[in-house]
Amino acid sequence: MARKKKKSAMGIFFAFFLKAIVIILGLVILAMSAFLVRTVILAKDSESQSEADENAFEEDQEDELLTAEEIKDDSLLFDESEEGAVGGEEVSTSNEIAKDASIVVLNGTQTAGLAAAWKDKLAEQGYTNIQTGNYYGGDLATSRIVLVQDGLSGSSLQAYVTNATVENGSADSISCDVSPEGVVCYVIIGGSDNILAQ
Repeated sequence: MARKKKKSAMGIFFAFFLKAIVIILGLVILAMSAFLVRTVILAKDSESQSEADENAFEEDQEDELLTAEEIKDDSLLFDESEEGAVGGEEVSTSNEIAKDASIVVLNGTQTAGLAAAWKDKLAEQGYTNIQTGNYYGGDLATSRIVLVQDGLSGSSLQAYVTNATVENGSADSISCDVSPEGVVCYVIIGGSDNILAQ
C-alpha cells in the first residue's frame, strides 16, 4: 500500500512537471509569435515610409527639372547681344545683390559712426560681407547706391536705404579709403539717411 502511495506521489509530481513544461512552452510560443508579428508590422511601416520618401524625392526632382526647363525656355525668348540689347532696345538682365556679396558702406556726411550704424542695420537684413569707410567726394545730402558690377539691381538695398538713388558706375569713380577689390556695390550714406540723428 505504501508503494502505491509513492508511485502516485511520483506520478503527481511528473504530471505537474509536464503541465508546467507545456505552459512554459506555450508562453514561449506566444511571446515569439507576438515578436514576429511586431517585426513584420515594423518592416511594413518602414517600407511604406521609404516608399513615401522616394516618392517625395522624385517629385522634388521633377519640380527642379520643370523649373530648369522653364528657365531654359524663357532664355530662348530673348536674343541678347553683348550689350544686353534685343532688337535695338535695352533689356534689363539685372539680378539682386547676393547677401554674401562684397558691399562697401561709406559715410558721406560729417556724422561719425554713420557707416558702422548702417553696416549693423544691413547685417540685420542678412548681408554678411560688408566693409565700412569714409567717402572723400564731399558731403552728400542724398544717399547713393553705386553698382560697379554689370547686370546687378540695387532695389533690394534700396528697400532698406530708402532715400538713396541707384546708379551704375565704376570703383575708380568712388573716392574712399577702402580697397575696391571684389566689391560689387558701394552704399554712400548721405544726410537723407542719417539714422544716428533720428
